[in-house]
Amino acid sequence: ESYNITALGFSTFVMNLVGVDEFGQPMGDKATLSYACNRADVLDTCSRIDRTLSPDTKQSLYQKTGAPLHPAYALPQLLAFYDTKDSDNAHLVEKVHQWKSISSICLSRWTGQSHTQIPISYSEASWTGLLNFRSCTWNDEAMSILEKSCNLKVLPSLSDFDRGDILADGISQHSHDGTNNSYWTRWPELRQSRFFLGIGDGAAANIGSKCGSLSSRDDSKRRIAVTIGTSAAARLCLPLEIDTNHNHSDIVVPFGLFCYRVDKSTLLLGGALTDGGSIIEWARSLFNLQSTESFTECLEKVATMYGDRCSSSSPGVTMAPFLSGERSTGFRIGANGCISGITRETSSIDIVYACLESVVLRLCAVIKLLTGVSSGGDGEYILVASGNALENNHLWRQMLADCCGIDIVVDSDANEGTSRGVALLVANKLCNECSLKEPLVVENKSVPDLKATNNWKKASLAQESLIEAVSSTWRGSGK
Repeated sequence: ESYNITALGFSTFVMNLVGVDEFGQPMGDKATLSYACNRADVLDTCSRIDRTLSPDTKQSLYQKTGAPLHPAYALPQLLAFYDTKDSDNAHLVEKVHQWKSISSICLSRWTGQSHTQIPISYSEASWTGLLNFRSCTWNDEAMSILEKSCNLKVLPSLSDFDRGDILADGISQHSHDGTNNSYWTRWPELRQSRFFLGIGDGAAANIGSKCGSLSSRDDSKRRIAVTIGTSAAARLCLPLEIDTNHNHSDIVVPFGLFCYRVDKSTLLLGGALTDGGSIIEWARSLFNLQSTESFTECLEKVATMYGDRCSSSSPGVTMAPFLSGERSTGFRIGANGCISGITRETSSIDIVYACLESVVLRLCAVIKLLTGVSSGGDGEYILVASGNALENNHLWRQMLADCCGIDIVVDSDANEGTSRGVALLVANKLCNECSLKEPLVVENKSVPDLKATNNWKKASLAQESLIEAVSSTWRGSGK
């Protein structure tokens, strides 16, 4: 059966920046920046920046970039890269010609264009914490800090993901240097395809989960996408065109949340946990629950325990789920995990329960901040679940509904939400009739159980008290 590939879009994990040489070749893992960075030198650099900047400057930086000072973002990682004085790193610094995203490197190779001609998208750039999300330009305050360590020409150019003037012609037969482009013969189906720049995976997931606008035409409730895969996040799309006149918009980013660009007309406001489903995978490995049978049996016991807790509000094990550091809502530098309340009677069931509960509590903290943002709507919300870890775990969804006091639904035709989101965004650019306002097709709905309210209030207080008590022991806490 014949077919034509009309367009090709990317979803990409963010943040990512890869240092390339003058020929566009990646310089290896030591010249690669990632949201998952937790290196000691970057933690120290982040703490140093935090001590140096005034509170007003930090607040201005946050409100313009939508990102706090944190090792997950590019500013401390770039400064650590350029300020390290050992000989090996000095050699790398000299070789790095520009920082590119993974998708822009691929597009440069496939189209045969020089890497300097391919920008990165506003979506990718905003996740670096260096972009002014209001004007879609590199942020002045961040640039003034960075230029003390490096030439700002190492940063890529910027564009919306729909860059038709350079990406409309598909794969080229020849590369920019006149040599044959091997992709011309490898992928003849893409010779006439329209290419698009990368979209952050979180932004794509929101669109694909039918949470790309305030509401659909037949639903007045504002949709918050809640995802638990390896990590976890809760996010809300808001309309905001690029502010070319540098006027101040009425959107204030609450501390604890991020604010990124989906594209030139839409923002993504939300919060993320580095550890979501990975917490459960850690517990399964720790307690040898890796078989489906053993884990299912464990979850059944956890469900019984949850019912008992909701009835009696009895104290249990409390967990801070920061095995890979903390992002939302505290963004505390050097944070790590902690479990409190263990006794001789504590079992694997208690720990698995604490893992589920801890992620729910952190997500609920994010959702409370999101629902407090004033930007229209009637104040009613609905949570839309995505990610295998949440979609396949009814207990986890019920716990989240109970904790937040908001209905949570699974949509039956929004599978593979991230890929679906990219397809919808691309189709919307190709054909304006492709609407992002879609009605939900509810497959499963979890409604809050009011009897659980008191239990979640106590659990939240216990977790906040634990985090406050142990945070002074974390590296970087003395800032």
